[in-house]
Amino acid sequence: MVAIRKEIFLRLKSEIPFFHGFRDEEMLAFLRLMTAEHFKADHTVFKEFDQGDKMYILFSGEVEITKRVGQAEGMVKETTMTRLKPGEAFGELGILDHRPRSATARAIEASMLFSITSEKLERIAKNPKYAFLSYKLFRNFATMLASRLRDTNQKVVTLESQRLSL
Repeated sequence: MVAIRKEIFLRLKSEIPFFHGFRDEEMLAFLRLMTAEHFKADHTVFKEFDQGDKMYILFSGEVEITKRVGQAEGMVKETTMTRLKPGEAFGELGILDHRPRSATARAIEASMLFSITSEKLERIAKNPKYAFLSYKLFRNFATMLASRLRDTNQKVVTLESQRLSL
C-alpha cells in the first residue's frame, strides 16, 4: 500500500494522464491499493514471457520496453519498442488478458514505479462502492491501448512505405 504525501498526490493527479477524470476519493482508493517500487538503473522490471500479474505507472525515471527479434550466434537480439517517461503506464496487457508478458521492461535510470496487481484491481471491480471507478479505470486502459495501437499502425505504414521505396 502506498502512503501518499499531498505534494505527490497533486503531482500524480496533474501529471499522470492515466488519472485524468478521477475524483480525489477515487484516485485515493486506487492509490491505496498500489505498491511503490524502486528500480536501480539497468534493472529489469519484468521479462518477456514472464507471467504478468500487475501493471505499473512510472512516477520518476525512465523505463525502456524491448522485444526479442531473433537470435544470432547464441545471443538473443532485442529491439527497443519505446522509452517511457514519468506519467506513463505499462504492463497492463498481462492484467487484461492473463497471458505472458509481450516484452521486457528495464529501468534505464533509477526509477520509482507504482504497481497494482490484477487481484487488487478485481477487488475494486467487485466493490459496488467503486463501480464508477472501475469504469474509469477500464476506459483509461482502453484509451491508452487505442493510442498505442494508432502509433503502431503508423509505424507499420512508415516501414512499409520505406520498404516500397527501396
